[in-house]
Amino acid sequence: MDALTRMILEEYDEIHDNCLLLEKIVGEKLNDILRRNDVHMTHITHRVKTRDSLEGKLVRKSGKYHSISDLTDIVGFRVICYFSDQVDVAAGLLAQEFVIDGENSVDKRKLIAPNTFGYLSLHYICRLKESDEYPKELCDISFEVQLRSMLQHTWAEIEHDLNYKSQLAVPREIRRDFAKVAGLLEIADSYFLNIKNELSEYETMVKDSIREGKGDALTLNRVTLSEFMDHDPSITKLTEDIAAISGAVLRQVPCEDMLPQLQFFGVDTIADLKEFIRTGSDMAMEMAEKTLRDSEIDELISTVAFYYLFRAHLVADDLYESDIAEFFRISGMKKDRIDRQVKKIMSLKGKG
Repeated sequence: MDALTRMILEEYDEIHDNCLLLEKIVGEKLNDILRRNDVHMTHITHRVKTRDSLEGKLVRKSGKYHSISDLTDIVGFRVICYFSDQVDVAAGLLAQEFVIDGENSVDKRKLIAPNTFGYLSLHYICRLKESDEYPKELCDISFEVQLRSMLQHTWAEIEHDLNYKSQLAVPREIRRDFAKVAGLLEIADSYFLNIKNELSEYETMVKDSIREGKGDALTLNRVTLSEFMDHDPSITKLTEDIAAISGAVLRQVPCEDMLPQLQFFGVDTIADLKEFIRTGSDMAMEMAEKTLRDSEIDELISTVAFYYLFRAHLVADDLYESDIAEFFRISGMKKDRIDRQVKKIMSLKGKG
């Protein structure tokens, strides 16, 4: 080991405890600012480079580094976002929160030639902003934050596992296969982002249509049903009236589980749903009155109106015993409970 390497390792030993403290502080700040700003990420990883790892790097790149301050990745973080646009959002937040070393930071996404594919990632070299909150010695230590989308991370991890970069003479066929896969991942990243944006636009359109009373032609799905339940007076009033019978509060639950049951009744659009509610609400209220009046129930789920609407239509509609059993089957009930529910409905129909 040469004298320069030994000196840098000694400097590393001196700052090691501060590096561990910096890792903890920055890790907490990253989680806080990214989650607070709704950056959709899968996870954040971090580490302090070990002494052995640092020594190996100094030996491999002998003469490149002259002091520990030349090494900007002793403390490292990796932020994995779901979508590529979130990488830029996260980068903007980092620029607000930390001091960015623009000279040593690199956007590897811009280094890829336009006719090639490969490793795409954004590397920021950062420092804490000097303030009374942190000791000065922590603010003097640089740390690296790598920002990637999930598919960019997939590419980098597979490439690393195959040790592709270290091969000096890779056959042309294998190089072409790598380029093909990298291209597919980059295209997939782009398509996922397009899908996310299209879904966002669709949700905005649905919200506007339903709130303006112009959504009758919309097909029922998770988005349209959720917006309908939140904003259409036909269902919000029925739900509130049912809750008021016992003075219960409503606990919000997802509504998409109602979709197969609505489909069973042939309810496929918002217009169908409005008609389903109109024709079943009176009987649904009667049933709710019988079960909830004088009860001690103080909490109901937000889809409670459908519970009674479904039973109102099971009683009122022209359905066979086998049809009713099928409804409870798709509702997820077990056979013994299905049999009891069918008997109850048939009794209410006056056929039991």
